[in-house]
Amino acid sequence: MNKTHLKITAPNGIFYEGDIHIVTLRTANGYIGIQPNRAPLFSSIEIGTLTIGAVDGQPLQSFYIGGGIIYADRSKINIITDDIINAKEIDIKRAQDDVEFLSNSIKNNKDTVDLVKLETKLKKALFRVQTYNLFNK
Repeated sequence: MNKTHLKITAPNGIFYEGDIHIVTLRTANGYIGIQPNRAPLFSSIEIGTLTIGAVDGQPLQSFYIGGGIIYADRSKINIITDDIINAKEIDIKRAQDDVEFLSNSIKNNKDTVDLVKLETKLKKALFRVQTYNLFNK
Protein backbone atom coordinates (compact mmCIF):
# COMPACT_ATOMS: atom_id res chain seq x y z
CA MET A 1 0.00 0.00 0.00
CA ASN A 2 1.26 3.50 -0.82
CA LYS A 3 2.34 5.84 1.91
CA THR A 4 2.96 9.55 2.32
CA HIS A 5 4.82 11.57 4.94
CA LEU A 6 2.75 13.58 7.44
CA LYS A 7 4.12 16.36 9.60
CA ILE A 8 1.94 18.24 12.10
CA THR A 9 3.52 21.35 13.57
CA ALA A 10 2.16 23.07 16.69
CA PRO A 11 3.50 26.10 18.61
CA ASN A 12 5.75 23.95 20.79
CA GLY A 13 7.31 22.07 17.86
CA ILE A 14 6.56 18.98 15.82
CA PHE A 15 3.44 17.30 17.23
CA TYR A 16 3.47 14.30 14.88
CA GLU A 17 5.74 13.10 12.10
CA GLY A 18 5.67 9.82 10.24
CA ASP A 19 4.58 7.81 7.23
CA ILE A 20 0.84 7.27 6.84
CA HIS A 21 -1.73 5.79 4.47
CA ILE A 22 -4.44 8.40 5.04
CA VAL A 23 -5.33 11.44 7.14
CA THR A 24 -8.91 12.70 7.45
CA LEU A 25 -9.86 16.15 8.63
CA ARG A 26 -12.54 18.81 8.28
CA THR A 27 -12.30 21.66 5.77
CA ALA A 28 -14.86 24.32 4.85
CA ASN A 29 -16.32 21.80 2.37
CA GLY A 30 -16.64 18.99 4.92
CA TYR A 31 -14.48 16.05 5.93
CA ILE A 32 -11.87 14.90 3.41
CA GLY A 33 -9.43 12.01 3.30
CA ILE A 34 -5.94 12.71 1.98
CA GLN A 35 -3.93 9.80 0.59
CA PRO A 36 -0.59 9.43 -1.21
CA ASN A 37 -0.07 10.53 -4.83
CA ARG A 38 -2.74 13.20 -4.73
CA ALA A 39 -3.01 16.48 -6.59
CA PRO A 40 -1.65 19.44 -4.61
CA LEU A 41 -4.01 20.85 -1.97
CA PHE A 42 -3.84 23.97 0.15
CA SER A 43 -6.74 24.59 2.52
CA SER A 44 -7.79 25.88 5.89
CA ILE A 45 -8.71 23.28 8.49
CA GLU A 46 -11.97 23.68 10.39
CA ILE A 47 -12.51 22.77 14.04
CA GLY A 48 -13.16 19.02 14.19
CA THR A 49 -11.62 15.58 14.39
CA LEU A 50 -8.41 14.50 12.65
CA THR A 51 -7.64 10.82 12.17
CA ILE A 52 -4.43 9.20 10.98
CA GLY A 53 -4.15 5.78 9.38
CA ALA A 54 -0.47 5.06 9.97
CA VAL A 55 1.66 2.38 8.33
CA ASP A 56 3.20 -0.74 9.86
CA GLY A 57 -0.04 -2.06 11.36
CA GLN A 58 -0.40 0.75 13.87
CA PRO A 59 -3.97 1.41 15.04
CA LEU A 60 -5.96 4.39 13.82
CA GLN A 61 -4.98 7.53 15.76
CA SER A 62 -7.56 10.21 16.53
CA PHE A 63 -7.19 13.84 17.57
CA TYR A 64 -9.26 16.95 18.24
CA ILE A 65 -8.01 19.82 16.07
CA GLY A 66 -9.04 23.43 16.61
CA GLY A 67 -8.31 24.63 13.08
CA GLY A 68 -5.18 25.32 11.08
CA ILE A 69 -3.86 25.02 7.54
CA ILE A 70 -2.85 22.08 5.38
CA TYR A 71 -0.63 21.70 2.34
CA ALA A 72 -0.43 18.35 0.60
CA ASP A 73 1.24 17.13 -2.57
CA ARG A 74 2.14 13.74 -4.06
CA SER A 75 4.66 12.79 -1.36
CA LYS A 76 3.97 14.82 1.79
CA ILE A 77 1.32 16.44 3.94
CA ASN A 78 2.08 19.42 6.19
CA ILE A 79 -0.38 20.62 8.82
CA ILE A 80 0.12 23.70 10.96
CA THR A 81 -2.17 24.19 13.95
CA ASP A 82 -2.10 25.86 17.33
CA ASP A 83 -4.74 23.58 18.91
CA ILE A 84 -4.49 19.78 18.73
CA ILE A 85 -5.07 17.11 21.40
CA ASN A 86 -4.84 13.33 21.22
CA ALA A 87 -8.36 11.92 21.75
CA LYS A 88 -7.00 9.77 24.59
CA GLU A 89 -5.69 12.86 26.41
CA ILE A 90 -8.84 15.00 26.31
CA ASP A 91 -9.96 16.03 29.81
CA ILE A 92 -13.65 15.23 29.32
CA LYS A 93 -14.75 16.77 32.63
CA ARG A 94 -13.07 20.06 31.74
CA ALA A 95 -14.53 20.01 28.22
CA GLN A 96 -18.04 19.38 29.59
CA ASP A 97 -17.61 22.14 32.17
CA ASP A 98 -16.44 24.48 29.38
CA VAL A 99 -19.56 23.66 27.34
CA GLU A 100 -21.82 24.47 30.30
CA PHE A 101 -19.97 27.68 31.23
CA LEU A 102 -19.77 28.96 27.66
CA SER A 103 -23.43 28.13 26.93
CA ASN A 104 -24.48 30.18 29.96
CA SER A 105 -22.11 33.00 29.01
CA ILE A 106 -23.63 33.17 25.52
CA LYS A 107 -27.17 33.34 26.93
CA ASN A 108 -26.22 36.28 29.15
CA ASN A 109 -24.05 38.18 26.65
CA LYS A 110 -25.13 41.29 24.75
CA ASP A 111 -21.80 42.28 23.17
CA THR A 112 -21.56 41.09 19.55
CA VAL A 113 -17.75 40.89 19.52
CA ASP A 114 -17.66 38.86 22.72
CA LEU A 115 -20.49 36.69 21.44
CA VAL A 116 -18.50 35.61 18.37
CA LYS A 117 -15.49 34.72 20.56
CA LEU A 118 -17.69 32.78 22.99
CA GLU A 119 -19.38 30.87 20.16
CA THR A 120 -15.99 29.85 18.73
CA LYS A 121 -14.82 28.66 22.16
CA LEU A 122 -18.10 26.75 22.61
CA LYS A 123 -17.68 25.07 19.20
CA LYS A 124 -14.16 23.97 20.20
CA ALA A 125 -15.38 22.59 23.54
CA LEU A 126 -18.23 20.72 21.83
CA PHE A 127 -15.82 19.12 19.34
CA ARG A 128 -13.49 18.08 22.19
CA VAL A 129 -16.45 16.32 23.83
CA GLN A 130 -17.49 14.76 20.52
CA THR A 131 -13.96 13.56 19.71
CA TYR A 132 -13.57 12.08 23.19
CA ASN A 133 -16.92 10.27 22.94
CA LEU A 134 -16.18 8.89 19.45
CA PHE A 135 -12.79 7.42 20.26
CA ASN A 136 -12.81 6.56 23.99
CA LYS A 137 -15.31 3.73 24.28
